[in-house]
Amino acid sequence: MLIQRFLLVLFFILGYFFQVSSTPSMPNIDSLVSKVKTLSYSHEFRLAQNLVLEHLKKEHLSHTELFYGHFLLADITKSSGSPAQALEMLTRSKKYLDSIEQPILLESMLYGNMGECYFNLKEHDKAKQYALLSLAISPDSSLRDGGHAINHLIIGFNQFKAKKYPAALKYYKAAIHEYLAHNQPCELPLSYIKIARTYGKQGKEQQALNMLEKALELSDSCEIDTYRLLSHTALFNYYKDKKQYKKAFEFLDSMQELRRILYNKKQQQIIHDLEIKYHTELTQKENENLKRNALIQQTNNQFKITILVASIFILLFLLMFGIYILKIRNRKNTLLKQHLQKIESQSQERKALLKEIHHRVKNNLQVITSLLHLQANQNKEDNAQQFVQKSQYRINAMAMVHEMLYQSDDLSKINLETYLRELIHSLILTTNNTSKNIQLDLQVPTLNLGLDTAIPLGLLINEIVTNALIHGFKNKTEGAIYLHIKAQTAPKFTLTIGDNGAGCPREINFEKSKSLGIKLMKKLSRQLLGNIQLDKNKPGCHYSVEFQEIAENAHLKS
Repeated sequence: MLIQRFLLVLFFILGYFFQVSSTPSMPNIDSLVSKVKTLSYSHEFRLAQNLVLEHLKKEHLSHTELFYGHFLLADITKSSGSPAQALEMLTRSKKYLDSIEQPILLESMLYGNMGECYFNLKEHDKAKQYALLSLAISPDSSLRDGGHAINHLIIGFNQFKAKKYPAALKYYKAAIHEYLAHNQPCELPLSYIKIARTYGKQGKEQQALNMLEKALELSDSCEIDTYRLLSHTALFNYYKDKKQYKKAFEFLDSMQELRRILYNKKQQQIIHDLEIKYHTELTQKENENLKRNALIQQTNNQFKITILVASIFILLFLLMFGIYILKIRNRKNTLLKQHLQKIESQSQERKALLKEIHHRVKNNLQVITSLLHLQANQNKEDNAQQFVQKSQYRINAMAMVHEMLYQSDDLSKINLETYLRELIHSLILTTNNTSKNIQLDLQVPTLNLGLDTAIPLGLLINEIVTNALIHGFKNKTEGAIYLHIKAQTAPKFTLTIGDNGAGCPREINFEKSKSLGIKLMKKLSRQLLGNIQLDKNKPGCHYSVEFQEIAENAHLKS
């Protein structure tokens, strides 16, 4: 079907032109049509296009001659394989009919060619519509070479598609009659092939074969490669369908050779620049009023010069305004940079001052610890020494926070795991437990805490671990301290802390005890917005603490 559609395009090249009685004879048009027809049959589309363009360059062309020039260019475009583009060109060429007296026959030719374009675009219903319109406007078959054969073929194909085979045969035979009446026997092979196909659908195999042999004989005698390929292909398919493969193969080599010849011709004649040339070279002929427009053009040029000068002044103004804005922005950027440098300097000074404060607080706490140590040495009572010693541990827990902040780049938070590990190891060393094997099971998430959370939490843990080291492992050579912190719903945490030592005294009532250490633990847990519970179900002494991370400056808001 693809080959048939392509060959149908070639077959109908330049089909519509005015003749004989309808229009006065125009030898120049007749000669042009004949030459273009010969070139198109040889696939010399570029040469055909150049020939038409040379025709349109001539002076004093009539409206009819202008119409034919544009019509022929559209027809060449269609025949070269661009029916959609050809449709646009045919539509534009229709405007020349408005200036021609009695344009009916030319309009019929135009509609017939548009029907061919729609047929090649596979829009068969539209193709049939335009073919019928062409016949209705001009039933005179002397309109062109081959008369109305093309219109009959298009209508016959639509009848064939609708499986109305007798009607299709009627139109195909009408096309043959038109070709013979206008002495165009070399155009008959395509009609014979279509008739053969219709006979095949009706089961008339011998009649179909006779038509195909006629098509082959005519295409060979006329030496038209496109029809020869169609005839050979149709016979190949016929014998192949009949399973007469030996006869089918007789046509195979010739089909391939014909395809190669046609392909080479097509490749050599690609006319991709057809539309460009159409718009550039024909503009000179279409604009016949160029002289009248000269004054308007001159006025336009003066207007353009005025616009250009005004644009230059506007651009200069915008440039100067841009430079002014740029200077202001640079000045603001300079002031902003100086301000940022000042802020950075103040920030560095504040950071240094905070480091110094933390350092001095730590030193002062260490001085207090030393004074307490001296006071304990002068007092020989065990209770007093134990009280002073616990106070030293508590002060040391706070001093350690300030020491870590002093050494850190972040002056507001410390790493909880590092702090607790150092705090507990310090307590193990300072409670004379170096001879004992005390293991630490520390499980703490990666967490950085501020002073408002770290100090009360450190004091709470200090109190529990100190009691474990002094009392829990008093008569033991080894032991373990457990400290686990798990994150709950932010900002809440759970602390489980304890030891595997001697355990808490059973006589102590944790809820009602007035012991300083227990009171301190409860107060610290409340300071952390939580609570503390003694877990008596585990060996040793264990506590469970619910606490929250205290937001920075929360104590200022309360």
